[in-house]
Amino acid sequence: MLVANIKDVAKHLGVSVSTVSRAMNNHPDVREETKLQVMEAIRALNYRPNAIARGLINKKTYTIGLMIPEISDPFFAGLANAVEETFSKQGYQVVYGNTNRDPVKEKQFLSNAIERQFDGLIITPDFLDDTFKELISGLDMPVVFLRRRTPPGISAPYVDVDHYEAATEAVKYLIELGHRQIGFIGMPESSFTGIQRLLGYRDTMWKHSLLSDDSNIVMSGGRNIDSGREAMSRLFERSPKVTAVFAGNDLLGIGALEWLAQQNIAVPEQISVIGFDNLEYAELHWIQLTTMEQPRTEMGTKAAELLLQMISDKQMTPESELIKARLVVRQSCKALQTTLSR
Repeated sequence: MLVANIKDVAKHLGVSVSTVSRAMNNHPDVREETKLQVMEAIRALNYRPNAIARGLINKKTYTIGLMIPEISDPFFAGLANAVEETFSKQGYQVVYGNTNRDPVKEKQFLSNAIERQFDGLIITPDFLDDTFKELISGLDMPVVFLRRRTPPGISAPYVDVDHYEAATEAVKYLIELGHRQIGFIGMPESSFTGIQRLLGYRDTMWKHSLLSDDSNIVMSGGRNIDSGREAMSRLFERSPKVTAVFAGNDLLGIGALEWLAQQNIAVPEQISVIGFDNLEYAELHWIQLTTMEQPRTEMGTKAAELLLQMISDKQMTPESELIKARLVVRQSCKALQTTLSR
């Protein structure tokens, strides 16, 4: 198909090139009827900048900003895919901002969103300081928080799972299997979700009179497999009698499994391990990690749908969504009475 240029559009309508240009740029001296005629001609003649022209006339860029704290983390990659799929069906382009958990990059992403006039933002910030909150409050575009709770004073919905409730369910599952010496490997203490999971673990253990101190708790320096290996080593050194471990995410859990395998400690016969996230890695044949699933597709899709509602109605602030995590039982946990003595 031949691609028209701006002269073709002008000739087709019997107007000047400058009129077409001003119409595309939403110039106030061009009648609305002419602007619509230009849009129709652009579409009919296959003039390439039709999306730009449509955006200028409708005061939309058809561009969404998606702030991701760590694109290398497979959990966030899954969320991003669901967000992009939803917006793509509606003709929107998603622009990623991978911040690497850097507060400067987070604020720069917001500044870029303003400069580029994005139609809306889905964000997962790590540093909700006063400066960041001021930037969010001053945005003239709708915002949805994804996997983060909305700070007080900001009118924006969030989509998340109840990390505390999910952690209590994970620990209860281990207790129901007969475990009493249950260790916890947590994410860095700066992580909101990590702290919620720690609180869920700690409160459940206290409720069942199974926690007298924090000797069974190890907070890792990261969120990856290496961090899980290192944390499992420290936990075992401090509490060699643990019979089960709740890892704050799947990567930490897989790291714990690796360390235990290197020490010839059988899972689940000698130690049970449960994770959190349900990443694809968790179901690999040689891993088979029991875990609490965060439904990434549902979460990403829901965040995108909320933002589309807000773009359609600028006065609307939808209700936030807390999605329930689900226990996925595989082969890394076993009832204590059938475990072998070490």
